[in-house]
Amino acid sequence: MRLHERFTDPRGIAACILTGAAGAVVIAAAGPAFPVALLSGAGIGTAVYTAYISAEWLADRRRPAEPAPATDTATGNPVPADTERWLRRATAAAAKLRAQRDGSDNSTLIQALREAASYVDTAIGQLRRRVDAVVVIDANTAGPDAGELRKDQARLEKEAEALAPGPLQSAKQASARAAAERARSRERLDELREVLLATLESTVLRLEAAADRGSVLVSLQAAGDAAGTPVDLTPLTTELDAVQAGLDKLEEITHGLLTQE
Repeated sequence: MRLHERFTDPRGIAACILTGAAGAVVIAAAGPAFPVALLSGAGIGTAVYTAYISAEWLADRRRPAEPAPATDTATGNPVPADTERWLRRATAAAAKLRAQRDGSDNSTLIQALREAASYVDTAIGQLRRRVDAVVVIDANTAGPDAGELRKDQARLEKEAEALAPGPLQSAKQASARAAAERARSRERLDELREVLLATLESTVLRLEAAADRGSVLVSLQAAGDAAGTPVDLTPLTTELDAVQAGLDKLEEITHGLLTQE
């Protein structure tokens, strides 16, 4: 709470007035003149108000700060907490590939790592766009969850059954159908989010695997084990192909999100 908000807190003002008034009444009843009792009551109220503000200030200092919403460090856009860490890991994998590219002196390997790093950078851009789909889902699933909506549906159906045929029963039945449709829509979105997140995770893990493959190739080349022999880029290519498959799957999922009714 800000300082000016503390001084205008209705609870503190009420405590000041009530205790000051009570103190003035007690002092006046003891014999002193009314002006003296009034001033004494004002002093009591001020002391209580000061104590209240001090206690609130100490409570605010001890209260842990609320965590800031997760954001994409590259774009500054808000992202769900359970996707933000995967974006960070993907970014770290790309940085690892770039470092491997810069640390190799094998022309074939340098070219392969340059292409891999460029590809991974592009892939991360696509991942960020797919995370936007998770944000859209979260925005559309605010409010009651599927379980609550199913309970509403059951209650409305039961109420409709207990009514005689007529306008009220028809209204209850229509409400039950609306609750059922909302529940189905929420269940579809929840399932879509889980699939989207799982695909995002597997794609990032493949990115990390590609970076690990690059590390192996650079280590072998630096140790001389690959000297005089062709560099086998198959493992690295395989992982990058898997990354592309994951991106294609994410594209399919997000397209379904945009086109679903």
